[in-house]
Amino acid sequence: MSLTIEHLTKGIRYWRTTDWPQDFHNSYYERVLSGVRVTNGAFDLQWWSRFYPILRDWRATRPASRMFLTTRVQERFQQLGGAWSSVIAPNLSRDIETLEWKHIAAFPLLVTEIKPLKYPSPVFTSKFCHFLAPRIFPVVDNKAMGNPFTSYEAYFTLARQEWLGTENATREELIARLSREIGAPVFSEFPTKCKLIELCLIGRYIR
Repeated sequence: MSLTIEHLTKGIRYWRTTDWPQDFHNSYYERVLSGVRVTNGAFDLQWWSRFYPILRDWRATRPASRMFLTTRVQERFQQLGGAWSSVIAPNLSRDIETLEWKHIAAFPLLVTEIKPLKYPSPVFTSKFCHFLAPRIFPVVDNKAMGNPFTSYEAYFTLARQEWLGTENATREELIARLSREIGAPVFSEFPTKCKLIELCLIGRYIR
């Protein structure tokens, strides 16, 4: 399928009814997420102490305890650092349009191991990865999007296909509309494509 102006309109309308930031997290990406960026592949407890509260606030951690997740992530610090350095760091200037799953899979597959689930869901993985590389990894949400996906690979692949299947003229119109709705200068690293995918899928799901 492809993204449409109608879906974006509905997605924005839904967003405006929530308590989510009305600038679609434009300032959040600049002021908050910039503070948890990984430098030199250094995943450690100092980084985790800044990162965990964000995951918690976005309801990505429940029902697991902080102690449990800290143990799980700490066991994978070295592997996360290696995957980040090899497949994410070299691609931070790119985005979901130009990166296939096989190019970046090593990192989200490790992230998925941190929070084992009785029923598979990509929500934790999507938020964890999105906060670190917003332009590469789109977010999936249970309530707003329905989330029929059992793996992050399935969601990432569909999200990318949605963007690639959208005509250039429609893409330009979608980008222009979102920029107007943000209502402020758009942060240079704002994940426009991933945010449009998210909003349009919300709009497609919400009735």
